[in-house]
Amino acid sequence: MSVTRWSWVPLGIAGSVVAGAQGIKPSVPPSPPPVMQSQTPDYPGIHAAGPGAAQSTMTIWRAGSAMCGEQPVVVTQAPNPLPTLSWGGMKQAPVRVIFRIDTTGRPLGIAREEQRFGQSTGDLLPALAAARFATGMIRNDCSIAFTPDQVPLDEVPAEIAMAYTVFPTGARAPEALWRRIRPTDTTCFDPTPALLNRAFPDFTTIAGKPGQPLWSMVGYDIDADGKPVRVRSLAGSRSPLLDAASRQAVEQSRFGKGARRGCLYPYWKIADPMAAPEPPARESMPAQPAACQTLGEWTRAPRLIYPNDYRRRGIEGWAIVSYDIAPWGALGNVKVLDAEPTSDFGEAAKTMFMGLSRNPSETGASGCMDRVRYVMGTPGRPLPAEEAPSPLY
Repeated sequence: MSVTRWSWVPLGIAGSVVAGAQGIKPSVPPSPPPVMQSQTPDYPGIHAAGPGAAQSTMTIWRAGSAMCGEQPVVVTQAPNPLPTLSWGGMKQAPVRVIFRIDTTGRPLGIAREEQRFGQSTGDLLPALAAARFATGMIRNDCSIAFTPDQVPLDEVPAEIAMAYTVFPTGARAPEALWRRIRPTDTTCFDPTPALLNRAFPDFTTIAGKPGQPLWSMVGYDIDADGKPVRVRSLAGSRSPLLDAASRQAVEQSRFGKGARRGCLYPYWKIADPMAAPEPPARESMPAQPAACQTLGEWTRAPRLIYPNDYRRRGIEGWAIVSYDIAPWGALGNVKVLDAEPTSDFGEAAKTMFMGLSRNPSETGASGCMDRVRYVMGTPGRPLPAEEAPSPLY
């Protein structure tokens, strides 16, 4: 599946004050204060582990029961977050996420109840966005807690370690994690065999799932002529079609002469697109102020980046952002007014707008609003070269 760059679409909606007509200067960011050295504070979300703090761990997130108000809600497709690495013995705190549920059982309005400094929640919100609950009624005031289980790297289950190497949520896997994956008697690494031909499955024939990436780890040996033998499925997302196609692809691959044993190779498919919920209708929003519609061109082009945790799961989204523009072109007072299905889309859009500027104008403008849409590409196409994961096997 390919991923197209998300499109930036002006809505022509909402604007509270026209700076020129009202004689009000739009707000812009003040000059930053001088950098001062200070003691590192003890943030509640993440802290050193004491003795042995240098040891890194893998965090496996466990989802608790979902509650809406005081009532539990039935989960029909549980959130299954990808694991993350924690460096230097830093301990992760539990994360509570708030949301609502529509009549189809889809969670919306997903956001962290509390954003703690230094704590990365990685795949938690995307995993919840891909989950589903009982249908039939609208539910509000919902929440679910994710509890971290931090496991030393030399104790991580092999299948979870494999999953991280296929879908890394942070830095590349360290050597300690690779030791959990590679067979102890392998002769297929250091050095790896010369690759003559790497075959791939026809991913267009493999049914995917919205929000659920697929992967299959294949184990094999190589005979003296460079042909894979004893090909078998070791782990993965348990897709029979992908497992069979992956084994066939390995069988069709060829290597330089020389027998090897204990070889591994994964194949994966990014999730099928999960369409974003409908944004507010344009006619339901106030008209865009005239000053916002006559502004000059961008002097710094928007950098169109799809949030990787959502790209991996094929989750589409949108955000509505408001901002002011000074007469000299600087943007300020950037705010996220709404975002779906999670707050991460709003934060990504806000970050993008904070780095933009326009050509100078006579008056500037206040209360300008735009919608940013995050849209996946056509299933089955390869990833662009700059977005394709580098092979690790």
